[in-house]
Amino acid sequence: MKTIFIEAKSSIGKVEFDVSGLPKRLGIVTTIQHLAEMKKVVDYLWKKEIKAVVAGQVLGCDAGAAVRHKGDVDAFLYVGTGEFHPIGVALQTGKPVFVLHPETMQIRKLDDGEIERIRKKKKGMLAKFHSSSCIGVLMTTKAGQSVVQGGLKKVQELEKKHPDKKFYYFLCDTLNFSELENFSFIECWLNTMCPRVIEDINVLNVEDL
Repeated sequence: MKTIFIEAKSSIGKVEFDVSGLPKRLGIVTTIQHLAEMKKVVDYLWKKEIKAVVAGQVLGCDAGAAVRHKGDVDAFLYVGTGEFHPIGVALQTGKPVFVLHPETMQIRKLDDGEIERIRKKKKGMLAKFHSSSCIGVLMTTKAGQSVVQGGLKKVQELEKKHPDKKFYYFLCDTLNFSELENFSFIECWLNTMCPRVIEDINVLNVEDL
């Protein structure tokens, strides 16, 4: 089946918000629909004596644009709604993240407690992997998702590295988390798909090993 990608830009209107709590070096990140409008945000911040740079577009599973700039900034400003994308930026950069709503121009700092909760969960799942003998590997047939964390090759490398463990492969198109309960012999689930599913279920990402 052919796929057609249509660019849908979104205007953020007048840029004016409280900058009193922002650090002096800031990286701007956003999603594709707002990317063309980020010059407005940068210009506004520079007028407020904040050195801002557009780091670029981020995805839920890929904050590479932010990672490339983390050594040059004190924090990141995500322009968009929700917490899915900014949490990814915080996890991958280790930097504070502020969120600017593009419509209301309300700004807030991302909750450090939520970030720490996810980090602790990762550590716990890593310990569980090393103590488990039966590993379930979650894989997908979805385009763009099957290689996001290195794909089959990365898992096979882990299998060779841990000959004491038995790896079972589970292939799906759409993952139904409740179905995992049917495989009680699996002691630890290993995820090769979008790395952000660990926030909803007890799963360890391949990229964390």
